[in-house]
Amino acid sequence: MRIRSAIALFAIFQTVLAAGCGGLVLRGSDTNPISFESGELRSNEEIPLAELDLACRDAIETLGYEEIETRQEEDRIVLTARTAGGEPVELRLVPKGSKRTELRIRIGVLGNEPRSRLVLEQIHQSL
Repeated sequence: MRIRSAIALFAIFQTVLAAGCGGLVLRGSDTNPISFESGELRSNEEIPLAELDLACRDAIETLGYEEIETRQEEDRIVLTARTAGGEPVELRLVPKGSKRTELRIRIGVLGNEPRSRLVLEQIHQSL
C-alpha cells in the first residue's frame, strides 16, 4: 500500500512540474537563480535595461522570430514577437537598479521551458 501511495504522489508531482505550475531552479548562482515558474523563465541579469533591451531585440532577429510590438511602460519594457510556427513570444524587462534587470520570457500560451531557455541563451550570446 505504501508503494502505491508513493508512486501516486510521485506521478502527481511530475504532472505539476510538467504543467509549469511548480517552480524549478534551472541554474545560476545563489544571487542570480534562473527559474521556470507558471510558464515563465525568470532571470536577474547584471546588465542595464537599455543594454539588455538591445540584446533581446538582437536575439529575436537571430532566432528568426517576427517582432510585433515593443511597449515601453513606466516601469518596464515588453517585447512581443512570434515564432516561425506562430507561437507568441513575450519578453518583459523590469529594471531593478541602474545595472540590474529582471528578465521574464514566455513562449506560447502556457509557456515552453526548452524554447525559453534557448531564447535566454541567445540573449546571453548577443551581449
